[in-house]
Amino acid sequence: MPTLLHIDCSMRQDGSVTREITGIFAEEWRQANPDHTYVYRDLGASPIPHVDEASVVAGLLLQEGLNEDRRRAWSVSEPLIKELRAADTIVLGVPMYNYSIPSVLKAWFDRVTVKEHMIQEPMSEGLLTGKRTIVVTARGGAYGPGTPRERYDFQMPYLRALLEQIGLDRNLEFVHVEMTLAHSVPALEQFKPIADTSREEAVKNVRKLVLVG
Repeated sequence: MPTLLHIDCSMRQDGSVTREITGIFAEEWRQANPDHTYVYRDLGASPIPHVDEASVVAGLLLQEGLNEDRRRAWSVSEPLIKELRAADTIVLGVPMYNYSIPSVLKAWFDRVTVKEHMIQEPMSEGLLTGKRTIVVTARGGAYGPGTPRERYDFQMPYLRALLEQIGLDRNLEFVHVEMTLAHSVPALEQFKPIADTSREEAVKNVRKLVLVG
């Protein structure tokens, strides 16, 4: 049965732009697909442990070769891997923190990037190839092409690289919301219209993505 895996990772529960936009996508997807499966994981509210040596080794060995520490580490990674493999569509809500992604999402990627998922050669097929991936980002400033801070965008290139190495870049869409700090930082108040327009466009875009899915 088709499955949507919905992942949020903002530290904010109230006022989070990424939670709002991914929530709109998920709600309308569920309305359009009432008989399909929906799985939600909130890494911001329930962070998973960062990987350690036992976690990395557990992802490389056969299960019968694991000692107690490695089995314990694998018990954290295995459900995440199963959720990802079962999903047909993945929607990620990713705020920009210090020009990159939240560490809780990095921890998730570190646990699902196992050898069985890795793409060995460019454009080769992998276990996850063919899944649809939608990434909703929120940035406090403007980092698009031609902006003064474009060179500080380590968020989208990094996410694209992470998704590419496990084959989730073939059917990938980014939806950006920019200038989100304009409504809370007095120095950015002049950019409120840009922030509002960016948010409205993001809502329109995720609704379109539900329809074309």
